[in-house]
Amino acid sequence: MARPRKFDADAAVEAAMETFWTKGYTGTSTEDLLAETGMLRGSLYNAFGSKRGLFELALHRYRDKGAAGQNAIQADRPPLERIRRLMLSGVDRAAADRRGCLAVNTVTELASVDPELAALARRCLTQLEAVLVEAIEDGRAQGEIRADRPARLLARQVMGTFHGLLVQAKAGYDRQSLHETVEAVVADLRA
Repeated sequence: MARPRKFDADAAVEAAMETFWTKGYTGTSTEDLLAETGMLRGSLYNAFGSKRGLFELALHRYRDKGAAGQNAIQADRPPLERIRRLMLSGVDRAAADRRGCLAVNTVTELASVDPELAALARRCLTQLEAVLVEAIEDGRAQGEIRADRPARLLARQVMGTFHGLLVQAKAGYDRQSLHETVEAVVADLRA
């Protein structure tokens, strides 16, 4: 008879996500994961297969949490305000903890050495792009957002600025300048 698990797999993935987010994939050792998850080496490998397997689950967790956060921000607000609040909440989070975005961090860290993990992280970015395209299309239907460029192009323009702001927040730029840039992006989207 197999012994029952003595750890919470969900809590372990959450702890691993936080660790990878703080230290990066290559900067996180197996010992770090053992310390943060409270698991024994054998249990970690039996449950998740490898550091890479656990990292993949952590990226999925990050994407799912991002989607939940985006949905909460989106609830019952005009489209421009949805975009504004999404950007401000991300900038404020990054300014407070200086970790930036796990997906962006992963792409910049691993794109040249592990295209598969970088592609998995890019799925977080395409999820955000879809949210922005939807908000832009809603805003156009309401006459709130400009219609002179394709919605996807505007979404990518917003994303490029947003991710640049997350890097600036991580680098210690002051919140006021980050907020001013968000307001400029929103103003540029107006019809």
